Amino acid sequence: MRSFYLDIVDSTNEEAKRLIRDGTLREPAWLLAREQTAGRGSRGRSWSSPRDAGIYLTVVEIPFPADVAPTTALTLAAGVGCAEAIREATGIEVQLKPINDLYVAGRKLGGILTETIIQNGAIEAVITGIGVNVRRADRPVVETSARPVCIEELVAADAFTKLDIENFVASLVTRIRSRHADLLKHGPDRIRRVWERYEAPGASLPDEWNA
Repeated sequence: MRSFYLDIVDSTNEEAKRLIRDGTLREPAWLLAREQTAGRGSRGRSWSSPRDAGIYLTVVEIPFPADVAPTTALTLAAGVGCAEAIREATGIEVQLKPINDLYVAGRKLGGILTETIIQNGAIEAVITGIGVNVRRADRPVVETSARPVCIEELVAADAFTKLDIENFVASLVTRIRSRHADLLKHGPDRIRRVWERYEAPGASLPDEWNA
């Protein structure tokens, strides 16, 4: 699996799309940046990406072995993978809030942005962007969003010092790809049931997932 380490970029998702368009990227890969100047969340919202203060990661699955896979289902599967990886690396119990938010005690730790590239009516690639707040930094509070929190604030100082970012990123990539494979093999109902184990208080799945 190819890896790309970026110093500064507008958005790791946008860079992934550029690499696919110019033919550089034709196989599974991940991209990790130290800083983003135009990080994005859902509904066109910006994602604050201070230098060396978070994980700014994109996982690219190409080719993708399915003709149809709703981004809703892909995002929920990725959310489960992120919750699993964060717990494994830090012990933090993450809660999930539809459709793409990672929460801890009512504060926002991270988010997911899933995008697909469609060619001839079929999915060519799935691009999963993940942002996780790791270190303390000046992050703007958006009125429509919860206050941000970071891993450094949630774990003991000695545990934070021992946090292996490289292994953490590898776990995020592995868990997300594993949950996407789970979705393709067993269908969305299985992912929905697993997602509900991490559901934040007061959260509810989109209507199409409540059937």
